[in-house]
Amino acid sequence: MNQAKVPGADLGLERKQVVVLGVADESSIAWGIAEAFQHAGSRVRIGFQQKFFSRVRQLFQKHPGLEGQRCDVLNEAELRDFFESMGERRIDVLVHSIAFGAPEVFTKLPSAVSPEAISQALAVSAYSLPLVVGQAKSRLGEWSSVISLSFLAAQRAAPMYGLMGVAKSALESATRYLALELGSLKARINTISAGPVETLAALGILLAFAQEPAVLAHLPGDILSGPIAAVDKENPGLRESDPMAWARLAWRHLQERFAAHSALPEFVCKEDVANCALFLGSDLSRKITGQVFHVDAGLSSSLIL
Repeated sequence: MNQAKVPGADLGLERKQVVVLGVADESSIAWGIAEAFQHAGSRVRIGFQQKFFSRVRQLFQKHPGLEGQRCDVLNEAELRDFFESMGERRIDVLVHSIAFGAPEVFTKLPSAVSPEAISQALAVSAYSLPLVVGQAKSRLGEWSSVISLSFLAAQRAAPMYGLMGVAKSALESATRYLALELGSLKARINTISAGPVETLAALGILLAFAQEPAVLAHLPGDILSGPIAAVDKENPGLRESDPMAWARLAWRHLQERFAAHSALPEFVCKEDVANCALFLGSDLSRKITGQVFHVDAGLSSSLIL
């Protein structure tokens, strides 16, 4: 690979010790970030849940030098073992790209979501950030950087995101409070609010709504019903015969709608998010902390109706 063309090649990231938690497969934003740091010359270690190992194993096979270990962040023993197995190594960059919500968190009316479902979404998607920082804190070097991942639904009510938006709001708030805690160590923490990126998790949201036509019909606006109806019209029967292919087509329609309402009429991909992470992991951002960076082509700053 031509080093001059590698994003981050001139950001001083060579030999940085980078930990990325939340890798699920090649499509995940977490992997996009991990791969970008590896290409920039960093030593990368990933954390993943055991249920994703068959997919993650392919990443290890394709990328020599990549390190990793299973890590369920809500399992105290696994989380502790993940960091203890690093020995005495410091951490220069720590990425938290972890979120989960049961289908009802997205599809049910906020007042109808079960306490168990919202508690789980908050625990996995928000509270896990201070848990991770607590375990990693003693290893964070001077001017180290912690990065978490959010979405615009943390700041605006997005019907398609349901109470998961509350979990993302909590995550962004936790980032600000952790910035106060880490400041005395000369460590920083920021959040990247990514635009709509195609991942398996994102496609899963579409599939969940597709199975709830009554719910879909009552969502404000047509941000979801429009793309779903368009794909069904263009590809009759595809939803039943190949749900994932159907979801990818519907997601593309959805991205087109988001792009049309953005200052930059462009799709956002995981590489765009990874480039921001490279900056936040570099010394160029050492005096930036407690902030939310929107990588969404201007969607969050525009009012194009």
